Amino acid sequence: MTAAPAPSPGELAAARWFGGKAAAISAVEVEDRLELGGGAAISILLVDGAERYVWTEGAVAAAIVAGTVPEGSAWHFRREAMAAGLGGAERPIGIDQSNTSYVVGERVVVKLFRRVWPGIHPEVELVEYLTGRVDSVPAFAGVLEWDGHAVALLQEFVPGGRDGWSWCGDAVLAGDVSAVGRLGTLAAELHSALAGMGAVPAGPADLRGWREAADAQLDRVLGIVPDDVAAELRAGEGRIRAELAALAAPAATPTLQRVHGDFHIGQILRAGERLVVLDFEGEPTRPVSQRAAPGTALRDVAAMLRSFDHLSRYVARERDPHADVEGWIAAARAAFLDGYGAVDETLLRALEFEKACYEFVYAAEFEPGWVYAPRAGMRWLLEHDG
Repeated sequence: MTAAPAPSPGELAAARWFGGKAAAISAVEVEDRLELGGGAAISILLVDGAERYVWTEGAVAAAIVAGTVPEGSAWHFRREAMAAGLGGAERPIGIDQSNTSYVVGERVVVKLFRRVWPGIHPEVELVEYLTGRVDSVPAFAGVLEWDGHAVALLQEFVPGGRDGWSWCGDAVLAGDVSAVGRLGTLAAELHSALAGMGAVPAGPADLRGWREAADAQLDRVLGIVPDDVAAELRAGEGRIRAELAALAAPAATPTLQRVHGDFHIGQILRAGERLVVLDFEGEPTRPVSQRAAPGTALRDVAAMLRSFDHLSRYVARERDPHADVEGWIAAARAAFLDGYGAVDETLLRALEFEKACYEFVYAAEFEPGWVYAPRAGMRWLLEHDG
């Protein structure tokens, strides 16, 4: 390991992708470092002796694609044919949020996982499994790992793609839900493919665990959101907990299988008429072991429905305050569910409340300015009975 100075706590806290914004950083240690040449390097940071983050210097994505790792080290790299021998410059893609992605040579996307966890990474596992099984997932191209932690995923680049917040934001303004209906069908196809990894019925302990986790999450939300938001949530707390209770009493026994785990409109790229699903890592605030656990596919459906609401709030706030967002939300929900097929409506509604609570956690830990969206979304849920 090459000795190198660690970034200061202030530098780390200022990074958009850093997930510990709710607490002060006491210590940052460089646990290992990979020199990739040309000034590019990757450091594994141990923060406060507990959490690991990836810190990069230089044109690291291009260096990952073109480089090698030292034999006998903690670093391991496997590369598929589409990335072998690939050269060219790198450019950032998307917004630097909980991770960072770059396009290399206009052929491969390198996604750096900024917070790293031990164990098989769900995105690496699912993208590799789905490659060749569905057209909606860009092909697996390789992975860089450190000591059993996935550091970077390499995946096929889809040219001409527009991110979900862009193309679907335009759809909100146009009152158009045609692509949303196709997205519902795509989601059903994706869940059918993932069921091939194994599916079992949920048991009483699973259902009880869902409700207990949802109640605990709400407790956490009430302790970390701003005081005015907490006061509003406490005013509706009894109703929210009653809705969450339905997690333990669905109309029919749910099936447990692998799911996307963080399925929202921002994960849907549109290239012409093709819709492409990205980011199978699951909710970034949860440990890998939890994100890889089988769950109900309706949790993905609930997350997508909530994202239609959140996108619309963003459009009204940032693009056109006179847009008919309420009308679009209703139409988008109907189109998506029509494309997806029959669902347990009672369980789906409970899962929407659960996801609404999670969005407050995400806002507090990654994007405090985003709290307006889940706040408006929770109001919508409380005002609509289904």
